[in-house]
Amino acid sequence: FVYFGTVPVDLQSPEAKLLIPYTRAVLDALGLKNGASHGEVMMTPNGPCLVEMNCRAHGGDGNWRPLCRGLTGGYSQVEATVDAYL
Repeated sequence: FVYFGTVPVDLQSPEAKLLIPYTRAVLDALGLKNGASHGEVMMTPNGPCLVEMNCRAHGGDGNWRPLCRGLTGGYSQVEATVDAYL
């Protein structure tokens, strides 16, 4: 297993239809309701497998923020979290 970068997944793809409910269920089980979260999930032949889930923004260097803003209409986890608490 080698991690290399971030690739957006189409919301209508079979992978997204498994990953989104799985990730939301993990957040619910951990009691995380507000703020940024960072999750890593591997797809296996048996379905999603949790690697990591934390209550923090994705990545420390911020190189992902331009991609995120482009995909979400201008927001990243950082801006959305600040707006939620203002």
